[in-house]
Amino acid sequence: MLVFDQLNKGDRNLRIVAWAMLAGLLVLAAQLWRLQVFSADRYRATQLTQSFKTVRMPALRGKILDRHRHELVGNAPRFRLDLYLDELRPQFKAEYQRIKQQVLAAKRGAAGGETAPEESFFAHLLSKFRKHKNAARFTSDEVASMERRARFLVVSNTVAAVGARMGLSLPLNEEALQRHYLQRRFLPLSVLPSCTPAQVAFVTEQGWSIPGVALEQVAVRNYPNGPLGVHLLGHLRRDDGEDDDEGSFDYRLPDYVGGIGLEKSFDRELRGVPGAKSILVNSAGYRAPQAEEVLTPAQPGQNLVTTLDRDLQKEAEKALNSVKAGDERGAVVVMDPRNGDVLAMASAPAFNPVEFIDGVTAARWTNFFMAEPWRPMFNRATYGEYAPGSIFKIINALALLENGLAPDEIYSVAADPRRPGKGRYLLGNRSIEDTAPPGEYDFRRAFIRSSNSYFIDHGLKLGWEKLLAMGHRFGLGETSGIRIGEEQDGDFPTMEKVRKEGWGPGKLANICIGQEITVTPLQMAVALGTVANGGKVFWPRVVDRLEPADVLSEEPTVNVKPGQLRDRIELPQRVWDLVRAAMRDDVADSEGTGKASRLKDFAVCGKTGTAEIKGNGRKDKVTWFASFAPYEAPRYVVVVMVESGGSGGGTCAPVAKQIYQYLQGREQGTVKGLARN
Repeated sequence: MLVFDQLNKGDRNLRIVAWAMLAGLLVLAAQLWRLQVFSADRYRATQLTQSFKTVRMPALRGKILDRHRHELVGNAPRFRLDLYLDELRPQFKAEYQRIKQQVLAAKRGAAGGETAPEESFFAHLLSKFRKHKNAARFTSDEVASMERRARFLVVSNTVAAVGARMGLSLPLNEEALQRHYLQRRFLPLSVLPSCTPAQVAFVTEQGWSIPGVALEQVAVRNYPNGPLGVHLLGHLRRDDGEDDDEGSFDYRLPDYVGGIGLEKSFDRELRGVPGAKSILVNSAGYRAPQAEEVLTPAQPGQNLVTTLDRDLQKEAEKALNSVKAGDERGAVVVMDPRNGDVLAMASAPAFNPVEFIDGVTAARWTNFFMAEPWRPMFNRATYGEYAPGSIFKIINALALLENGLAPDEIYSVAADPRRPGKGRYLLGNRSIEDTAPPGEYDFRRAFIRSSNSYFIDHGLKLGWEKLLAMGHRFGLGETSGIRIGEEQDGDFPTMEKVRKEGWGPGKLANICIGQEITVTPLQMAVALGTVANGGKVFWPRVVDRLEPADVLSEEPTVNVKPGQLRDRIELPQRVWDLVRAAMRDDVADSEGTGKASRLKDFAVCGKTGTAEIKGNGRKDKVTWFASFAPYEAPRYVVVVMVESGGSGGGTCAPVAKQIYQYLQGREQGTVKGLARN
């Protein structure tokens, strides 16, 4: 060769150049050997890595707190047992080869007239082979079927081994495994969605040798107080839908969206901003080793600070649940009449929001959540529409007094010959029952004895327009604006409807005593707050502020201004005073229907109500107690409604008394809790 020829010549410069060229050739040869031989496996694996998968990562959901920053809803770690399929690939191949050999043997036996083994899987394959038994190779469908069978056998055996060690029976659905393999094999397959602390300790201590099995920690919604306030706070449900930015992701990790209540109304704020991570995936669809990178970290959601008082909420639910000990159906609303803040809101029966984290079965939904008459998903405080019965006499009384009713004027209630000791009102040929006894009544006595005759007679003289106008000034027939989706507006007529329907005195008589109209407990709480404060109709407030989860964040806090006026009812002060005094006497007087709520040194002002419901072949009652306290300086409104109760005074007033006892004791420092501001 030319280079070696130059080495033999005596020219020194040429020899140097020749040696340099020889050294360069040796370096190139060594490098070529390193790339093609020594590093061949590494570059072959790199060559297989061909694509990235972008995964959407949900953000940590914001907390829901009470007015004193007690946690009502938060987040807690949950350990999940996962199985990484990429670590089982050698077993997949080995099992595939075993199945392939069995199928080949069966195919040859079938081709020679021999009987194939009786096995459903192989019988299925043989049915395909017989159609082309002279074929030398497997079809693509046959290969896919054997590969699927191999995967299922390997994974099911692995899951069974995990279950055997943990003493559990872990189900595995073949269709679910196939979907996971085809769509997201680069992500782990969940074997046990939720591990108990004992199971976590067991897995950690054992140091398992089962390939592919690992513990994964995830954050899930936590309810430190159980179902406390669940109808208002809400629950979550799995969200497998697409966001506006969903097109930029190949896959989304499990996420949740608000189902009802504040979780739903403030879902965007609580949910935060999702992040993204990139996973390097090889041509087989598996994740490449050490090939995961966070592209954009998720931003946690904002914390929602409510106006609720956790301890008062507990007391309200405890009092409501004492009515029928597990079979109660009703609602309680506690409000501050000075600014419209909702301090507690209870609806019974309740449900456990944890059930929705892993999903509710169709049978559970039908047989429990939607079962009549309990319907635990139903927020009776805001979504339930009920005839108010005699608590509507508060509004009727205000309309009458505003329009000239003389409170000292005597009205005589006639006796009911069919009901000894009870009165009645005759409207033409129609006899309307009165729960009050016959006799003489002024305004005060008619109010505390809840005389139907008195309020019907004076209401008919007042007329449609003035009575309905007073109800509309309190917001009846309209939603309260509390900012949760589960709210109804009730049914309170307008004059246009009265004229269109041609309603007469009989209809007006019914409305005077709270029949043939419907309200929600929240609407009545707003109305009672207006009576207590002397005419200010507040928008009820349940959210105080939205604040960043990170106290060091520069993100601003969004405050909801308290005490926002919806309307102001201008009435002479004497009108307010007369009604408030009558409500006080309804509790304090021995003749009063609300005396079961009476407390020493804490003057409760209230009105009882009982409305009959007829329809769909059933007859039922709705019982009420609408109140505020204390009389001298009202700070609390308590409205109690119970379905299928005995009476407002006998069923609902004792519930309100328990709540007021707690509030009184807390103010006096005799019970646990935070004193009022």
